[in-house]
Amino acid sequence: MSSYLRAGLAAFLCSITVCLTAPAARAASAALWIADAGNLRIDEYLPVELKSGHTPIPLTIKLGAFPWGVCFDTSHNLWVTDDNEEILEFKASDLKKLPQNISPAVTITSTSTFSDIVGCTFDSHGNLWVVDLDNNSLDEISAKQLKAGTGDITPAITITDTAEMSSAHPAFLTFDQAGNLWTDGRDDDKLFKFSASQLKSGGNKTAAVVLGAGGSLSDPGQIGFDGHGNLWVTSYGTDTVVMFPKGHVKTSNDDPPAVTISSSTLVGPWCLRFRGGHLWVLDYDDGNAQEFLPSQIKSSGSPAPKILLTGAAAPDSWGMTFGPAFGVLE
Repeated sequence: MSSYLRAGLAAFLCSITVCLTAPAARAASAALWIADAGNLRIDEYLPVELKSGHTPIPLTIKLGAFPWGVCFDTSHNLWVTDDNEEILEFKASDLKKLPQNISPAVTITSTSTFSDIVGCTFDSHGNLWVVDLDNNSLDEISAKQLKAGTGDITPAITITDTAEMSSAHPAFLTFDQAGNLWTDGRDDDKLFKFSASQLKSGGNKTAAVVLGAGGSLSDPGQIGFDGHGNLWVTSYGTDTVVMFPKGHVKTSNDDPPAVTISSSTLVGPWCLRFRGGHLWVLDYDDGNAQEFLPSQIKSSGSPAPKILLTGAAAPDSWGMTFGPAFGVLE
């Protein structure tokens, strides 16, 4: 991890977090949700706010701790990880009340396990997966445990990889279309895949695929997949977003990316999500969110974003996803 990023995180909170991710909403009607850590809140930008040329106004959920990961379950409930080592659930029925103040319906902790839980995402069975950065592990909180509600739990499954990830400090995770789980190696500039079969039980595993990326990554961030199955990832240290073709991520290799986006507006790119084939990126350094059209990311270049939301979040914010639009701007 770069000294700049490490220093910034230490000064910011003395612990850390994704962003990740549940499958991103693709419809044009989806709202943009950001874990706005600098402002201790979750920001929701309704679809009408997702345009350039004006100052976007969010609906907000106020929190008492720094939020990190944000993701939705299939019932449209919002789940948030925070720096209190908590997993918070906000019910869809409460989200409809925005901009009224709302509180989490469920708070899950794991005093025996969690140490800097950050990114989050759901699998196809309704289990919630989180990244435990300090422990270099991936934890599953089962659908049964989530249904039980507030409590101090032991994750149903914990996966480590002492061979490849012992000091990688992953922060994000996402599933591909085949149910394989991908995560980043923040401190060794690699990407890791654990196969669906490896996720059936906990323990020390050897990643099924390791992508070295030919030395092109520096502090890799959030991983995402486009509609063609190509893998995209942010590279904080190089101010770029890169793509590895679907056919090049099936086995371990050190191939460089096929596409590199290096727009001048990318300043510490951190999170990425796809919305209707359009690529959205959240910057860590300036809190800007920006959209690139499919035609702009077919090949390497420095395109100007179609939409630039200046100051969508405070600098140093981590989590971003697309999800249902709730509430009404007053």
